[in-house]
Amino acid sequence: MSSLEEKLAQAQKEIDYYKGRLKQLSTSYMALEYRTADLSKDVLQMTEGLKVIAELQDVDAMSDEDQLFDNLAESINIRLKMDVAAILLPVKERKLEFEMRYLKGFGSYNTEGVRKKIIKVPEEVYQSKEAVLFNKTDEKSEFGAYLSQELEIENLLFSPIIHNKNILGYFFAGRRTQLLQKGKGILPYHLNIMDAIGGVISTVQNQLERQLVLEQLVNERTKELQEEKEISENLLLNILPFETTQELKKNGKVKAKDYSMVTVLFTDFIDFTKYSEGMSPKELVEQIDFYYREMDHITMKHGVEKIKTIGDSYMCAAGLPVERDDHAVAAVRAALEIRDFVEQTKERKMKTGEPYFEIRIGLNSGPIVAGIVGIKKFAYDIWGDTVNVASRMESSGISGEVNISQSTYLLVKDLFHCEYRGQIPVKNKGDIAMYLVNPK
Repeated sequence: MSSLEEKLAQAQKEIDYYKGRLKQLSTSYMALEYRTADLSKDVLQMTEGLKVIAELQDVDAMSDEDQLFDNLAESINIRLKMDVAAILLPVKERKLEFEMRYLKGFGSYNTEGVRKKIIKVPEEVYQSKEAVLFNKTDEKSEFGAYLSQELEIENLLFSPIIHNKNILGYFFAGRRTQLLQKGKGILPYHLNIMDAIGGVISTVQNQLERQLVLEQLVNERTKELQEEKEISENLLLNILPFETTQELKKNGKVKAKDYSMVTVLFTDFIDFTKYSEGMSPKELVEQIDFYYREMDHITMKHGVEKIKTIGDSYMCAAGLPVERDDHAVAAVRAALEIRDFVEQTKERKMKTGEPYFEIRIGLNSGPIVAGIVGIKKFAYDIWGDTVNVASRMESSGISGEVNISQSTYLLVKDLFHCEYRGQIPVKNKGDIAMYLVNPK
């Protein structure tokens, strides 16, 4: 071979070598391009997964749990480029069985059919608290194959949602094989994203539980405060008329009010001191309480306002704090019922040899002034000559009778039987016409 031919042969070898290298480099470059594209898609999906986590972290404690899980399933399905996603929650009182909730699937996916299925988790899988990652090419996972068949998807992830070391439920996400990139299925980073989402869900669940506890505490405290308020209201109403309490709460004070016509009623136990000497203080208080309780019931029944008690004297009035035209009639009816109660109690106690009280009752009608005075131990009271005359009607009365003045007589004479007693002398008042009143 000539020197020229040798040089041409050597040159051809070098050309063939560089062609081969160029082909290898082109192939490697293309593979690198595909790999870069795959990585870019993976990074994009990981970024979308992080967005799901970020959205969860923005959830406040007032969120509705159903809405939270529904939105989460939708986000997993869309952002992680899944074909189907769901959250499975435990079937009540069946620890290893889970039902499909918040299921999101592609158009032709058997959503309604899968939604009705109950997934049975093996005891060892449940206790391990580990996720199941299954792709169509994986033949080793028996439970993964079961899930793929039941959930009707070739590639899937089944990841526990762990809250306070217990399984709250499971994430399920799946992909169809025909839509996958070559060699792609459910990848480990999907599992990492799901683990992160589960951690955030646990934090949100803690917030929801704390909010629930706080709401329960607030409701309990509100109920307690309401009960305390009702007790305070009732105590106040036992001291003051309702209308007066409202004015006092609103203004911090109560203005004295003039009433042009009311009927004042006084009662007094006859010879109270004499009877009380034979009783212990405890027995005396019990006896007074027995009589006054019944008087309270009677006055409330007839709409007569109790004013106060002073020892064995009981004072009330009709026509205040709310004015009424039939004040005298209401007061007389209450007085007659009180008289009958005391007389019936007397008869019963006489038969058993127990001590008893006898009563005088007096009424008078006319103008008065009512209100609260002072700043401590509020007491509703009434003043005026009408009150003084009513007291004299009682002290000038007869045991077991209801004694009324001329002014009261004129208001009730058509409804009751009234017996004229004449002009009776009254201390500091001169002679006053009085009547004994009884039912017709």
